[in-house]
Amino acid sequence: MATDTTTQPMTTDEFLQLADEEGVTRELIDGELVERPVMLTFPIQSVALSRIGTALNNWLDIQTETVGVVACGEVRCRLATDPDLIVGVDVVYYEGEESIRQAGEQSFFDGPPIIAVEVLSPSDTHENVVEKIRRYLSTGTKQVWIADPDLRTVTIHRANANATLCNANQELTAEPELPRFRVAVKDLFLNK
Repeated sequence: MATDTTTQPMTTDEFLQLADEEGVTRELIDGELVERPVMLTFPIQSVALSRIGTALNNWLDIQTETVGVVACGEVRCRLATDPDLIVGVDVVYYEGEESIRQAGEQSFFDGPPIIAVEVLSPSDTHENVVEKIRRYLSTGTKQVWIADPDLRTVTIHRANANATLCNANQELTAEPELPRFRVAVKDLFLNK
């Protein structure tokens, strides 16, 4: 007699019940638990995270008709359900009153962000970065920025559009999702 060895996908509730484990970071990819060792952030990446978050917050602070939240540092986001998809994102921008409520009351943002930013580190592989871009865009993220602090570039990815590369001598804009957002790319990185 054969036994059924298939397992059901893990749910968000089951994922959140897992005890934190020192030195381990977890994601829930299509209902499957993925664990990796925690990687320390190099100073050059940390500077970029801080400056990108500051640029987004500065833009948000002067918006009179836009309400939202910027969060940094492996922000836990549930991008999809059934099967559940929970990832950590370096920097996110969410729009609306609900995002502010979630930031204050929940252990994760529910839904895709408007902007997802990944700052490259030495441990990132090409395959890993491509998969993140595809995952974010396929679940409804409007823009994915891949920031390279070594080359001082930001590549903007949008669904059904060619990627746009901005170098240190250019300005980064984010129309139409972030009206009037403008920042010199060089200001997002350490001046070497």
